[in-house]
Amino acid sequence: MYLKKLFTFAVVILAAIVITGCLTTETKEYRFKINQDGSGEGKIKFINIVSEEDEEQDVSFNDFGELISDYMEGHTFETDNPHYEVLDKRLYEENGVLVGEVSFKFVHADSVGFLRNTDCDCAPLLYYLGSLSETLLETNGEYLGLGRDFPIIQWPAGTEELFFKTSVKEDMSDAHGLLPLYQTWLENKEE
Repeated sequence: MYLKKLFTFAVVILAAIVITGCLTTETKEYRFKINQDGSGEGKIKFINIVSEEDEEQDVSFNDFGELISDYMEGHTFETDNPHYEVLDKRLYEENGVLVGEVSFKFVHADSVGFLRNTDCDCAPLLYYLGSLSETLLETNGEYLGLGRDFPIIQWPAGTEELFFKTSVKEDMSDAHGLLPLYQTWLENKEE
């Protein structure tokens, strides 16, 4: 019990230190379902959450503290994404890396990046990728930006689940995986 409290205290204190790295993720998977009225639900999966070095220093312990205190227990994701009503947030291990997942709902599809004809279900549904600083890897829709600067994905009317996957951090040479810290945190949390 003492070790658990000490570890939790250390994570919170270190999260407040001025030297910070940058939490990021290797890839993201987005899944959305949009209702007839434009409301909907979705899930973003952050695959391989890592800490980038700060001036060539490993600050992953501090970044892990930020992940727990600001994102999982705090409201940083909600503040950064005000149109999502978060339903659930979780961290877990998958394929040897740390994965985060946020489930949410939203009132209007256009407030979360979708363009659609509200008069009928006959038109395709569009998503504007230009607001993301990410590279599209795959989708179950059609990417209209090939060979031109038109970062939009299109799905035919009636598509039940809208999916796309992006690359966030391609060069992982200065990244430190957070899975070992998560495993230690989880062990201490369960004691």
